[in-house]
Amino acid sequence: MKPMNQSAGEALAIELPSMSRRKLLLGMGAAAVAVAPDAHGAAVGQALGFSGDQAENPELIVAYQKFNDACAQLEEARSSLEWLADEWRHQWPLAPEELLHGANAQDGRGTMPAERDIVGRYLIRDTSELTQRLAPKFRRETQNTCFAICTANEERKLLERWKRSTPTGRTEKALARNRAYRIKAIRECELRIQLADQYEAETARLRQVSGADAARLRVREADILLQKAADEVSKCQACTVAGLAMKADALTVTAGALMKITKSDDSPLGQIARFIESVAEVAGRASE
Repeated sequence: MKPMNQSAGEALAIELPSMSRRKLLLGMGAAAVAVAPDAHGAAVGQALGFSGDQAENPELIVAYQKFNDACAQLEEARSSLEWLADEWRHQWPLAPEELLHGANAQDGRGTMPAERDIVGRYLIRDTSELTQRLAPKFRRETQNTCFAICTANEERKLLERWKRSTPTGRTEKALARNRAYRIKAIRECELRIQLADQYEAETARLRQVSGADAARLRVREADILLQKAADEVSKCQACTVAGLAMKADALTVTAGALMKITKSDDSPLGQIARFIESVAEVAGRASE
């Protein structure tokens, strides 16, 4: 079974600026400043180099409106995907214990595909029932985890290698033991192939009848649209503090994960991340 593209499922974790905040910024940016701003807004604007009577760049307002619409589309697509995941949760099969490999697959460091739910998120399992392959000590210490799973295709490759192998042994006893081990390995491999074929067929069927793949594609497309809209906002010149807040919101969407990772660094990336965060905070307070 091919590992599913994960961008749609992982897009559920992206944070978006709130709808009410975006509407407020749009309203502030769209209005030409004909009256004196409040003292706090004027002070912030002057500190950032904006004059108190400037109107916002119309191109930025249009671009931010598109960004606002893209945020709404992504939120709607995510909600639909969450609903689908909850609706089909009890019909989604767990992979047979024979197919489970390494634990902690949710870390994303393994080469084998991880077990996932119907919308592609890591499936965290209760280990207390996995008595065939897990030692009691492990089950006590790791009560919940995600496992890597073997696929039918990989098991077929392994089966071919076992069939081509020739047991050897320095003594008759060792040779007999290795021959028995080879036969056992082939039988276990054939069983895993059968189980994997059944599991993969059923999960593929459920993804199709539920519309999960289409729902994930909508999230992925909405995410791409949002990234493009945010990029357009970043290319527009801001003329007011509200406009600067618009650009900060859009940048937070595209660079939020990078900022979280690097803002504590001593490198230039850390300095940039801290600067962006400060600008977003100042612009946000001025627009409240």
